[in-house]
Amino acid sequence: MAKRRKPRPTGPPPAKSPKMQRISEGAEAPKETRLRAGEPRPPAFRGVLVRAFVISIAYGALLAFVLKEKPVIAAAVALFGFCLMIPLGMLMDRMRYRAQMKRWRRARGIPEPDPKAAKAADPIPAEATSEDA
Repeated sequence: MAKRRKPRPTGPPPAKSPKMQRISEGAEAPKETRLRAGEPRPPAFRGVLVRAFVISIAYGALLAFVLKEKPVIAAAVALFGFCLMIPLGMLMDRMRYRAQMKRWRRARGIPEPDPKAAKAADPIPAEATSEDA
Protein backbone atom coordinates (compact mmCIF):
# COMPACT_ATOMS: atom_id res chain seq x y z
CA MET A 1 0.00 0.00 0.00
CA ALA A 2 1.34 3.41 -0.94
CA LYS A 3 2.07 6.04 1.66
CA ARG A 4 -0.37 8.88 1.91
CA ARG A 5 0.97 12.36 1.62
CA LYS A 6 0.45 14.71 4.52
CA PRO A 7 -2.21 17.30 3.67
CA ARG A 8 -0.99 20.85 3.28
CA PRO A 9 -2.39 23.45 5.65
CA THR A 10 -5.12 25.50 4.06
CA GLY A 11 -5.58 28.13 6.77
CA PRO A 12 -3.70 31.34 7.36
CA PRO A 13 0.01 31.20 8.07
CA PRO A 14 0.91 30.70 11.71
CA ALA A 15 1.15 33.89 13.74
CA LYS A 16 4.63 34.93 14.77
CA SER A 17 5.40 35.15 18.45
CA PRO A 18 5.63 38.78 19.61
CA LYS A 19 8.44 37.86 21.99
CA MET A 20 10.47 36.22 19.21
CA GLN A 21 9.94 39.31 17.04
CA ARG A 22 11.26 41.57 19.83
CA ILE A 23 14.29 39.30 20.24
CA SER A 24 15.01 39.31 16.48
CA GLU A 25 14.70 43.12 16.39
CA GLY A 26 17.12 43.39 19.30
CA ALA A 27 14.62 45.07 21.64
CA GLU A 28 14.75 42.15 24.08
CA ALA A 29 17.56 39.78 24.92
CA PRO A 30 16.86 36.04 24.87
CA LYS A 31 16.55 34.47 28.30
CA GLU A 32 19.85 33.07 29.51
CA THR A 33 19.81 29.53 30.81
CA ARG A 34 21.06 29.23 34.35
CA LEU A 35 22.47 25.73 33.98
CA ARG A 36 25.76 25.17 32.22
CA ALA A 37 26.37 22.03 30.20
CA GLY A 38 26.22 18.99 32.44
CA GLU A 39 25.45 21.00 35.59
CA PRO A 40 23.09 19.17 37.98
CA ARG A 41 19.58 20.51 38.42
CA PRO A 42 18.77 22.13 41.76
CA PRO A 43 16.06 20.52 43.90
CA ALA A 44 12.52 21.55 43.02
CA PHE A 45 9.61 21.57 45.45
CA ARG A 46 7.22 20.33 42.76
CA GLY A 47 9.32 17.22 42.14
CA VAL A 48 9.37 16.43 45.83
CA LEU A 49 5.58 16.85 46.02
CA VAL A 50 4.96 14.57 43.05
CA ARG A 51 7.33 11.92 44.38
CA ALA A 52 5.77 12.04 47.87
CA PHE A 53 2.26 11.83 46.38
CA VAL A 54 3.03 8.81 44.20
CA ILE A 55 4.80 6.95 47.00
CA SER A 56 2.04 7.66 49.54
CA ILE A 57 -0.68 6.48 47.11
CA ALA A 58 1.27 3.29 46.44
CA TYR A 59 1.84 2.75 50.16
CA GLY A 60 -1.85 3.34 50.95
CA ALA A 61 -2.87 0.88 48.25
CA LEU A 62 -0.40 -1.68 49.61
CA LEU A 63 -1.83 -1.30 53.11
CA ALA A 64 -5.44 -1.49 51.94
CA PHE A 65 -5.28 -4.29 49.39
CA VAL A 66 -2.30 -6.47 50.24
CA LEU A 67 -2.19 -6.18 54.03
CA LYS A 68 -6.02 -5.93 54.29
CA GLU A 69 -6.09 -2.84 56.52
CA LYS A 70 -9.25 -0.75 56.75
CA PRO A 71 -9.31 1.88 53.98
CA VAL A 72 -9.66 4.73 56.48
CA ILE A 73 -6.59 3.59 58.41
CA ALA A 74 -4.64 3.05 55.18
CA ALA A 75 -5.59 6.55 53.99
CA ALA A 76 -4.59 8.10 57.33
CA VAL A 77 -1.21 6.35 57.32
CA ALA A 78 -0.66 7.36 53.67
CA LEU A 79 -1.52 11.00 54.50
CA PHE A 80 0.86 10.96 57.46
CA GLY A 81 3.56 9.48 55.23
CA PHE A 82 2.92 12.16 52.60
CA CYS A 83 3.31 14.93 55.19
CA LEU A 84 6.49 13.32 56.50
CA MET A 85 8.02 12.73 53.04
CA ILE A 86 7.87 16.39 51.96
CA PRO A 87 10.49 17.82 54.35
CA LEU A 88 12.57 14.63 54.24
CA GLY A 89 12.44 14.66 50.44
CA MET A 90 13.61 18.28 50.29
CA LEU A 91 16.42 17.49 52.71
CA MET A 92 17.57 14.48 50.68
CA ASP A 93 17.30 16.37 47.39
CA ARG A 94 19.43 19.21 48.79
CA MET A 95 22.04 16.73 50.02
CA ARG A 96 22.07 15.00 46.61
CA TYR A 97 22.37 18.34 44.79
CA ARG A 98 25.26 19.53 46.97
CA ALA A 99 27.14 16.27 46.43
CA GLN A 100 26.55 16.41 42.67
CA MET A 101 27.66 20.05 42.51
CA LYS A 102 30.81 19.24 44.48
CA ARG A 103 31.66 16.41 42.04
CA TRP A 104 30.77 18.61 39.03
CA ARG A 105 32.98 21.47 40.25
CA ARG A 106 35.84 19.13 41.11
CA ALA A 107 35.70 17.54 37.63
CA ARG A 108 35.93 20.97 35.98
CA GLY A 109 38.47 22.50 38.35
CA ILE A 110 36.08 25.14 39.67
CA PRO A 111 36.91 26.14 43.27
CA GLU A 112 34.27 25.63 45.96
CA PRO A 113 32.52 28.83 47.06
CA ASP A 114 33.56 29.92 50.55
CA PRO A 115 30.46 29.99 52.81
CA LYS A 116 32.24 32.28 55.31
CA ALA A 117 32.90 34.89 52.61
CA ALA A 118 29.20 35.03 51.74
CA LYS A 119 28.24 35.53 55.40
CA ALA A 120 30.96 38.13 55.98
CA ALA A 121 29.79 40.33 53.10
CA ASP A 122 27.78 43.16 54.64
CA PRO A 123 24.69 43.90 52.53
CA ILE A 124 24.44 47.45 53.93
CA PRO A 125 27.38 49.78 53.22
CA ALA A 126 29.10 51.43 56.19
CA GLU A 127 28.04 54.93 55.06
CA ALA A 128 24.36 53.99 55.23
CA THR A 129 24.63 52.63 58.78
CA SER A 130 26.36 55.67 60.29
CA GLU A 131 24.03 58.25 61.75
CA ASP A 132 24.27 61.85 60.67
CA ALA A 133 24.65 64.10 63.71
